[in-house]
Amino acid sequence: MEKATRKLSKRIRSIMFLFPAWFAPTFKLRTFFHIMRGADIHPTVEIGYMCHLDNLFPEHVHMLKEANVAAGCVFLAHDNSLKYTRDGDIIRGDVTLKERCFIGINVIVHPSVTIGKRAIVGSGSVVTKDVPDDCVAVGVPAKVIKRMAPPENE
Repeated sequence: MEKATRKLSKRIRSIMFLFPAWFAPTFKLRTFFHIMRGADIHPTVEIGYMCHLDNLFPEHVHMLKEANVAAGCVFLAHDNSLKYTRDGDIIRGDVTLKERCFIGINVIVHPSVTIGKRAIVGSGSVVTKDVPDDCVAVGVPAKVIKRMAPPENE
């Protein structure tokens, strides 16, 4: 059975910066260490403690300007479950957090999902589909419960 793999040099870099990315005392340091792991993160992003940005493919996680991620969130850019259970394919896809979105504590975001500009995802939600701009999504699986008007200055 073939598993999802990547170059050893990228794997070592991802592992080497993993613990500092989880436990650094400031969000700026946590963001820096996730960038060092290979994730595509704007420097203004705030990342909480113990956030997992796909351990195998962190470069498929994109966080745009001023996104805010609370502690304990998980961003999955790949899924091996079909490969392990049914000889299926490995699912791989980018996860994108657009500008000024807010991700609540302990949210799980699946591969190939985009969280829209200024969207809010409630704590403990499991996001399996895109969340549009200016929406609030909650639940397992996450569903949009509210649409907000975009700010007047945009």
